[in-house]
Amino acid sequence: MGNGENTESRIQVALERLETLVNGKENRPSQGSLLIGEDPIIKAEMDSLRVENQLLRQELLELTAAYNGLKQASDNVSLRLDKTIGDISQMLEQ
Repeated sequence: MGNGENTESRIQVALERLETLVNGKENRPSQGSLLIGEDPIIKAEMDSLRVENQLLRQELLELTAAYNGLKQASDNVSLRLDKTIGDISQMLEQ
């Protein structure tokens, strides 16, 4: 659970940074034809967010793979337990 909570926390921080970035851009005076990509502060923040996005995507892939492995193991254990319970029930009936 720790990894999931950490990921959720990092996503929340990234969203807050993005909101701050958008609010900061709205509060700045208009600079005519200046594009967002030309503003060095916004460009640096966007680059940082892109890197963080890639890291979070990779972490999500790793967590999904780990989850799938644990689910498979859990399914196997469940099947074995069901079989064992069935075997014990048959032995008790005899």
